[in-house]
Amino acid sequence: IFDGNRQIRTLKFKTPKESGVHKTTWYLKEKGVARASRKIKVSKREVGGVSVKPGIYQLKMTFGKAVSTQTITVEYDPRLEISKKAINQKYDASKTLESYQEKITNIVKQLVESKNAATAMKTKLLKADTFTSSGNKIYKAEIKASKTIIEKIDTLISKYLGTIDKRQGITRNPEITVNQRFGQASWYIRSRFGEQTTTETVLMNQFITEFKRVVNETNAFFNKDWIDYKAKTENIKISSFKETIIYPID
Repeated sequence: IFDGNRQIRTLKFKTPKESGVHKTTWYLKEKGVARASRKIKVSKREVGGVSVKPGIYQLKMTFGKAVSTQTITVEYDPRLEISKKAINQKYDASKTLESYQEKITNIVKQLVESKNAATAMKTKLLKADTFTSSGNKIYKAEIKASKTIIEKIDTLISKYLGTIDKRQGITRNPEITVNQRFGQASWYIRSRFGEQTTTETVLMNQFITEFKRVVNETNAFFNKDWIDYKAKTENIKISSFKETIIYPID
């Protein structure tokens, strides 16, 4: 799907098993960015993003060696009165939010990767840990450091995504998070059909303020705590061989 010369979306579908008339759907959205997650995910489909503005778009469909192109006109509901200024404000603000969403996703991904690395290290240390001749555990300090760093990472992730709520039923988490601020600003901006008001401006500013505050905390963590943890653990070499005992014949 093209907006002029700019390719804004790529949709892929499985080849139909039978011949005939088949339908595909484009929900009038540009290519988007993935959302932040507590797990490392690899999506096989392109994520939808900001809704396109009214205009003429070119669709190019490829099936095997066959290629077909056609233009499509996108318009707002004619019953809605919305100015060009309002349309541009909504689009531009949505794209700004999307750029922040991409940053949040990348930051949380880095935190999750770091947590996974620390968790793997802790598992190795626990498996290889044993008592010294003096009765102390070899990796006691490193295991404790791993547990501490994992807890700190969980705390940081919760500031973006919120703490995990295991309650059942209809619940509401009262904590203020980056995603919560993002969601409020996004909902107001994307649902409005008129020009942006002070409400959208205030919500956007609140989100950006919270985003910067938590990112500063995250950067401080990686500049100090994570570096210290790596210094304690990255040079540890754990042999895959167990210590052998030579048994006397007598």
